[in-house]
Amino acid sequence: MAQLVLTGQIQGQTTTLCNFTISIDGGSPVPPDTVVLDQSIFTIPDADAQIDINAAALDQTKYGTLTAHLGIDATGTITPTFPAGTSNWPPPTITSSAVGQTVMMTVHFTPLRDATEQARLSLAQTGNDYPGSPPAPTPGDMSFRAPGVALPPTNYSPLPPATDATFIASPPIASGKIQVETRTVTPSGETVVLQIPGVTAPQLVAVHWPADVPRDPGASPAPFLIYFHSGMAQNSPTFYDDPRDRHDQTTNQTYPFGWDYQFFGLLNYLRYIDDPFLTNPFAKGLALQIEGSGRNVVLVLPLMRVANTPCDEVVSFADAVFLQEYLPEIQAFMFRRRGNFQFGPIGRLGMASFSSGHAALTCFLGDTNNQAHPLYLDTLQEIYLFDPHADLVSETLPPLTQVTAWAARGTSGTKNARLYTQNDPAQLAPLLAQLGVTGGVAPFHAQTPDGRKSLTSLPLAAWNSLATQLGSGVPYANTGQVHQVMSALMLTDALRRSEF
Repeated sequence: MAQLVLTGQIQGQTTTLCNFTISIDGGSPVPPDTVVLDQSIFTIPDADAQIDINAAALDQTKYGTLTAHLGIDATGTITPTFPAGTSNWPPPTITSSAVGQTVMMTVHFTPLRDATEQARLSLAQTGNDYPGSPPAPTPGDMSFRAPGVALPPTNYSPLPPATDATFIASPPIASGKIQVETRTVTPSGETVVLQIPGVTAPQLVAVHWPADVPRDPGASPAPFLIYFHSGMAQNSPTFYDDPRDRHDQTTNQTYPFGWDYQFFGLLNYLRYIDDPFLTNPFAKGLALQIEGSGRNVVLVLPLMRVANTPCDEVVSFADAVFLQEYLPEIQAFMFRRRGNFQFGPIGRLGMASFSSGHAALTCFLGDTNNQAHPLYLDTLQEIYLFDPHADLVSETLPPLTQVTAWAARGTSGTKNARLYTQNDPAQLAPLLAQLGVTGGVAPFHAQTPDGRKSLTSLPLAAWNSLATQLGSGVPYANTGQVHQVMSALMLTDALRRSEF
């Protein structure tokens, strides 16, 4: 007979917070013959056997039950197989002795679930009555929802390239004008949607891992950028809450798999749909902006949900303790997909917010418990604000006040803070004072002598002039259009100025 020795790991540490059973040749599940500390030991046949393994975490809501299968042929050769799409089990270690073979296996529990395929299929739509509240006076006519892209995507990953598309130039302002360039950019790497069970929000995060961020065995801690998209409640109930939205039939809830949540909260931020300046600035192309910047950083895009307050929209991602646990879990999840089973802290962290997403960022920065946490003080090193609340200085000042307070705490000497705003130059004095920079004639880029804090003024008139020059189909004749294009282009500039 042979021995099967099973152990579990949580957060890179062996654990006893799980129970193992096995079934031999389709029989009833049996417990281990012996448990020694964190090892569950089973006696198994030497040959001609099929063995199913169940690893059940004590915390089922968070970690669930993981499975594996061993096939042992007539010669005693052992072949492991694991459920498709999972990477929780390293290859077994098999040793032989005079008393027979010993098979040692470790399972890595994770609180994350791969929901990429469910997210992709949630984008399916048929006809002009797909999800959302109908606009009056034509009930049932959903043509205003036309996404401009085939849905569902054939594959969620890789994301499609941007061909001959507008990108912000470097520098973004020269001779008193906004500078852009035409480029073809193809996102590299892998994009997945991960589900976080047992939390209110966000229950899903999209993760884009560029190919040049290493994750093979021995890889260094990865840099991360959390991006808070515009808040959901401002567009509810017109979007998001209509019961016709495609959703999870098990829960009968539109969040998180409703069509509007999936399209406007995730896909529309990950990719471009036509040219981001000339045609459609509403699609943000975050993965393409990262690729275009030449900086290597992992994007984490939490899917917020409709709630009564901004902090309730984001909940867990406004908590430093939660992020300290779950960002390394995301890193470990992606590492394991490349056969790397190490677990450890992440590298340099950035946060960015667009529009009312600044309120979600402020929930994190303004929490007094977070302000004493190492993730706030030291790990978080980059913050970018993209046109918080458009042209209202009164709404821009509160998040900027929190950003400047963060920049002065902890390892302050290596922190970068960037604000991109369309605020009228005459109104920028309080913002410039907060950042400690001196302005100029708009459009302008102003920064501190060390370059770590900056304000880039990009007013409507400058965008309108550029649109006229390039024959843009979007005239940038109002602050709402400018509001959208700033987040569709300027992440590239922020990352170029970063230390990622």
